[in-house]
Amino acid sequence: MTQAPFSEKIAVLAGGPSCEREVSLISGRSVHEALLALGQPVLLVDAVGDFMEKLIKENISLAFIALHGTFGEDGTVQRLLEKEGIAYTGPGPGVSERAFDKEISQGLFQKEGICIPSFGVLRSVSEGLKKAPVDFPLVIKPAKSGSSVGVSILKDPSGYKKACEEAFGYSDTVIVESYIPGRELTVGILGDEALPVVEVISGREFYDYEAKYKDPATRYEFPARLTQAQTKSVVAEAMKAYRAIHGEVMSRVDIILGRDGKPYVLEVNTIPGLTPKSLLPKAAYAAGIHFPELCARIIALSMEKIRVP
Repeated sequence: MTQAPFSEKIAVLAGGPSCEREVSLISGRSVHEALLALGQPVLLVDAVGDFMEKLIKENISLAFIALHGTFGEDGTVQRLLEKEGIAYTGPGPGVSERAFDKEISQGLFQKEGICIPSFGVLRSVSEGLKKAPVDFPLVIKPAKSGSSVGVSILKDPSGYKKACEEAFGYSDTVIVESYIPGRELTVGILGDEALPVVEVISGREFYDYEAKYKDPATRYEFPARLTQAQTKSVVAEAMKAYRAIHGEVMSRVDIILGRDGKPYVLEVNTIPGLTPKSLLPKAAYAAGIHFPELCARIIALSMEKIRVP
């Protein structure tokens, strides 16, 4: 696709108020440049303050959401846009909420029989003083956050309380789940089709914020070097998770291929990163889809599911 995907000016929403603001700004700039390369009239907007007034003043009828974390991925900005009659890329607010709140999504995964790590939910810092709900080693993470912000891996009880306190700094609920050693994989999804599996090979203990955005030693295999049977099982579990949250337009499903051969679903990201280091663009590239075309496809898929007049 070499032509502008939309006849009118598009606003790319980036930045925003979440702890993932810096990553979102990079995603937004990448999308902005890609759309310009397609000849698309486009405006890059930092989604803070009176940004909605700017969209209205510019007569924007379609927003490309490149926001990560709270406000962008939890359904908030989608509802604001719908209220003003502005269409947008990505899924609707209900899908966003279900995926972003890991307590909700984990419950849906359990209900559908999807393979996930054993987990428990903490609702207050004081619960972090009690015995952990799963055995060590374990992972502690905010239930409503992304980019591995506030995530800790603990091999023993030392540091458990501190890790819980840190996670509560980013969310009012915290997930404590069993640590699954294995290969870190991700499955990008466009529409209802899975893209080639990507493997993340990090020199760090896990694929944390530093490994994702700053560590030059982090490597990626796309497509991942898996057997046909492994690929089939990983993709099948990813698609089950995507459908469990009623996913639409796009997502990225993060999975650990355990040493027991099972693919454990960790989470579904409904607005995956769109930076040069991000995984959905790598998966798309492995499928022969260059970044500008990926952005155009996201717009096309979103236009099929317009929720506003």
